[in-house]
Amino acid sequence: MILISLIIGTVSFLTYNQRLIEHKRTNILARENRLLSDKLTKIENQLTRFKQTIIELSEFDSKLRLSFAMDLIPQDVRLMGVGGLNHEDVMDEGQADLIQTENTLAELERQAQFQKQSFAEIVTYIQQQDKVLSHTPSIWPVGGWVSSGFGYRNDPFTGRRVMHRGIDIVAPPGTPIVAAADGRVNFAGVKSGYGKTVQIDHGYGYTTFYGHCQSIRVRYGQVVRRGHVIATVGRTGKTTGYHLHYGVKVSGKWVNPRNYILNNYAVVE
Repeated sequence: MILISLIIGTVSFLTYNQRLIEHKRTNILARENRLLSDKLTKIENQLTRFKQTIIELSEFDSKLRLSFAMDLIPQDVRLMGVGGLNHEDVMDEGQADLIQTENTLAELERQAQFQKQSFAEIVTYIQQQDKVLSHTPSIWPVGGWVSSGFGYRNDPFTGRRVMHRGIDIVAPPGTPIVAAADGRVNFAGVKSGYGKTVQIDHGYGYTTFYGHCQSIRVRYGQVVRRGHVIATVGRTGKTTGYHLHYGVKVSGKWVNPRNYILNNYAVVE
């Protein structure tokens, strides 16, 4: 009886102790589950805010593209979707929530990376446009009076009607002549009929021409900036008086220089 009692007591103690351990383990797991659930909820809230930020950035991206006349990115491209498991394929609800969170995070990471690339493209485009603008003729090369405009006129020497491929700006001898835009000098010397001449290749199809100069202040191949003094007003070549013959070419064709002058001088016809 004593032996049986000892056996029963030992079994009961072990059973009780095992249940106590399992109870403690259950409580620990329950507490860990609550902590994990709370962390998952916080992560989901952070992802929601992250998603809203991505939406706001994409809207700002579209505004930038519109303001600079760039192509907009289609919304279905921005979503950057990929395939994955369906929730029906996952039996455990907790596992399904975790998978959903991981998928959302991966999706937002792809969208953020895509947005980064889009902003980089916009920056490159703006820098390129800024470079184009700096190489586009846009200022008066000299202050003075326009004595002859662009177009057909009677030649002052022959009287025949000929095309005048530029404008004549009258100014005192020695008046500084400046480059109308950034570029590289591709001619600095004497041209038949125009005397001392400077020609600048601005790239992007733009070329400017400065004739009848008194002196030349630049050399062939020199890089100049808009406003850089390149020559002075003179009367070299075939001319009736001191003035600058200013011409502009676009893609190899002479155009009216007045269309490429944005600043104001006291210049009159």
